[in-house]
Amino acid sequence: MSSLHKSRIADFQDVLTEPSIALEKLRELSFSGIPCEGGLRCLCWKILLNYLPLERASWTSILAKQRELYAQFLREMIIQPGIAKANMGVSREDVTFEDHPLNPNPDSRWNTYFKDNEVLLQIDKDVRRLCPDISFFQRATEYPCLLILDPQNEFETLRKRVEQTTLKSQTVARNRSGVTNQEQNIKPQFFAFRWLTLLLSQEFLLPDVIRIWDSLFADDNRFDFLLLVCCAMLMLIREQLLEGDFTVNMRLLQDYPITDVCQILQKAKELQDSK
Repeated sequence: MSSLHKSRIADFQDVLTEPSIALEKLRELSFSGIPCEGGLRCLCWKILLNYLPLERASWTSILAKQRELYAQFLREMIIQPGIAKANMGVSREDVTFEDHPLNPNPDSRWNTYFKDNEVLLQIDKDVRRLCPDISFFQRATEYPCLLILDPQNEFETLRKRVEQTTLKSQTVARNRSGVTNQEQNIKPQFFAFRWLTLLLSQEFLLPDVIRIWDSLFADDNRFDFLLLVCCAMLMLIREQLLEGDFTVNMRLLQDYPITDVCQILQKAKELQDSK
């Protein structure tokens, strides 16, 4: 380990051991990449994503509260209305004639349940498309819901339900790269939808994806910065796009050629500073 890397680890530890975390300092350090030693990245991401507060003294109670909130989320949103297991400590609610799966009333718990499943479907698909060759993304979480994972339960699992639901997506229509080609009709949704929804996880190797996420999470307007990263990616291959035809360009955009993510992040930062 180089002395420079040791110095960066020390800088992070100095910030993270303070009774109150200096958020701006943490963002500044994290934007240039977070060391993975000692669980630093995990802790920094939790703070940057507002999962943990800035006051260290409250972390233990907040984590316990977050776990309970997750359990409550599972009970209220993922478990089908009217079906539960008494031995899991969840009371059974009978399905009534007033509220049933075909009830169109906006206040219907079934109606809400089906809408929630549309969101769950997108999350499920995105996770399984996130580096599917790595088993980590195919395993259950450290805090699974036994009601869902139990193969002997009385109702369909989340996985079975999402396979039957239609994924609805919004069209990505924003293009600030300065690269336009009306004759080829290359629309942003042909490539940018995957870039944005999966946070570039299919365009780069996992270590590079994590490095990009360090900068994204460290930015206060992270989704705006994500757009700038995508614009930077287009600008760096601008000449190739202008010279290629539709087929060549689509292959280029769906198999991005530049692997130096630091170059991309630097260009995105230049775009941000020039605004």
